[in-house]
Amino acid sequence: MTRITEEIRINASKNKVWEIISDLGGIENYHPGVKKSYYTSEIRKGVGASRFCELLPMGSIEESATEWEEGEGYVLEVLSGEKLPPFKRAYIRFSLKEEGQETLATISFDYILKYGPIGRLLDVWKVRPMFRKVIPRVLDGLKQNSENGARTVPSGQ
Repeated sequence: MTRITEEIRINASKNKVWEIISDLGGIENYHPGVKKSYYTSEIRKGVGASRFCELLPMGSIEESATEWEEGEGYVLEVLSGEKLPPFKRAYIRFSLKEEGQETLATISFDYILKYGPIGRLLDVWKVRPMFRKVIPRVLDGLKQNSENGARTVPSGQ
């Protein structure tokens, strides 16, 4: 399983950052690779809450919360999508930690690709480098949105 973990310090309260990330349908406000996002479940917070995101430049992803610790973080499982890497399993963990006046926001992305050795090569050459670029951009967007309310301008991946 591949794990990519990135973190950023945000000059905002943990409650403020939690308010933003716990609105699963609002990820388009801070993720520059999301064109549009919305809930696909009646549940808005907690295990079972799910969302659909239209991705840029193309593609989509549907995710559902499998773990939820109110005010602290959650785990999303990638359920399906179009134009995604060939995931066998994929989980994204968002977590927050209060550090004085700041919040440490962390994203960990754990996944396994299909196709055995071919999938492992694809991971090393294409998938891992792509997500090592994307995740810091998501955190940068979250920082801007949390600190000054700026909505991230969507851009291609």
